[in-house]
Amino acid sequence: MDEEVIRKQTIRKVGRKFYGHDSLYSKYTPQIPEAAEREYMRMTNEYMRLLKEELEENLPELKESYKANRDELVAGNRRMDAATDLMLKVNELFTRMKSNLLKKTVGFGLRRRLESLAHLNRKLTVKEWKRAIKATLGIDIREDYYLGEFYSEQLLEWVKQNVDLISTIPEDTLDKMKDIVYDGYTNGRTTTRMVKDIQRVYRISKRHATLIARDQTAKLNGQIQRYQQMDAGITEYIWCTCGDERVRESHRSLNGKKFSWSSPPTNSDGRSCHPGEDYQCRCIGRPVFNKNTLNLPMDDSVNITIK
Repeated sequence: MDEEVIRKQTIRKVGRKFYGHDSLYSKYTPQIPEAAEREYMRMTNEYMRLLKEELEENLPELKESYKANRDELVAGNRRMDAATDLMLKVNELFTRMKSNLLKKTVGFGLRRRLESLAHLNRKLTVKEWKRAIKATLGIDIREDYYLGEFYSEQLLEWVKQNVDLISTIPEDTLDKMKDIVYDGYTNGRTTTRMVKDIQRVYRISKRHATLIARDQTAKLNGQIQRYQQMDAGITEYIWCTCGDERVRESHRSLNGKKFSWSSPPTNSDGRSCHPGEDYQCRCIGRPVFNKNTLNLPMDDSVNITIK
């Protein structure tokens, strides 16, 4: 049977679910892909561990050189070329760490891992989308439809952006650490203080990588969710927060309200965005199905449950 004929027949049967109305709110609210977020965070922890290993290996030598020069300075035995010797040693150590780190990160396979994460995110998002359709309309849809060229390009763009975001963190962190050594020596900071400042910068960078993992997982989920719904002829959604203490007030005020995918709402912080687009946003757009515009990729052997 022709696909268009099947689609029209299915839509006629699904129409009963609307009970004479044009719109029907989804009976199921899709969930954020927490498994994908956990995997991304695990990967960033492994990636940052490469930097930690280099620091643990080279920090004792850096600490020794710094302390020796500091001791000479405090004792009043500072040679004219002492600062130059220290800076040369610092440059040598940080150049070595960058070189070793580059070899390790190449072997880490960041792009390949991010591609796997993107496909996991897509898989989980499609699974939630299918649940919403099954719970609301009683039909099954083709999952292979969301493996098409459009979605593949979307995932590849996300991977490219995330490679840029994550790959630069270790080297940028080392640059900040080298500045700490220079600044510490120039301003007479103790060896202990210098080491603590380096450790603090590492913790900040690691936390930044974790925040990227959370933010980018939600962003990809939001993008796929939006395109799925618009592609299915859905023009409106209900803003749904996660309902916990991490929800910001500007998003809590949007919870339960209906908005159009063609016009993102402006929250109380002055930002215009759809669910998942704002920084660290874990909100979801619960679909509002429209009988007149509904266009779903039906399973050829579709079973329709009428309740």
